[in-house]
Amino acid sequence: MIISIKYQPRLLDDKAKEGYLNWSLDFFTDPNAIQVPCINLTIQLEVTDAYKMYQSNPQEGATFFSFLIWHLVQTLKNHFSFNLRLIENQWYILDNPPVIIPVAVGGQDRIWEMLLENISQMSYPEFISQYRQKLELIRKGKGQRAELETFSLSCCFGNLPNLQFTGLTLNWRRYEIIGQPYFYFGKRYWQNNQLFIPFAAQLHHACNDPFVFDLLIQDFQQRFINNTDR
Repeated sequence: MIISIKYQPRLLDDKAKEGYLNWSLDFFTDPNAIQVPCINLTIQLEVTDAYKMYQSNPQEGATFFSFLIWHLVQTLKNHFSFNLRLIENQWYILDNPPVIIPVAVGGQDRIWEMLLENISQMSYPEFISQYRQKLELIRKGKGQRAELETFSLSCCFGNLPNLQFTGLTLNWRRYEIIGQPYFYFGKRYWQNNQLFIPFAAQLHHACNDPFVFDLLIQDFQQRFINNTDR
């Protein structure tokens, strides 16, 4: 597999591997071990401040789901373990990974993949413009399916707006999962004057664990407390 230069790949160096990654990268990718290398976590994510910020900064064509995606991608830039990919026995950090969003189209196809690129380098209005353009093309049956290799390099963000799930375990295939994370948002709901949304993550244990996931969520929520738009 060749990684496109637009995804800004760089080899993981020994300094960055010190500590947890020094043993986990090999342990959870051992081809001789029978194991499920993924962790599936579902939390009820409190998004009250995020929703207030979304409403106070209306952007034509935006949805709360797209708003959350852009902010999560910006947060991921500061948590490199989520952007690690194992390519031909070498671990790379992708500083500008692609994003895949499954889009329900119905019929025999059921789902198409929306490929979005360069999001980490885009402003919020630029991202919304790309998001709407790609979404409209897919809804008209003119979208372009993502290649398997691109899918494997991506961060995947799904939306299940009608399901207030309390647990979601995603499928995986041993030879297709090379470190990329999957994130799914569910149906938002109010409870005690706070807005929550089910949020599921599938993480490759070689790269990530509940500890770094918690740090990611803390930074994500802090964006909305600080009203950060970059």
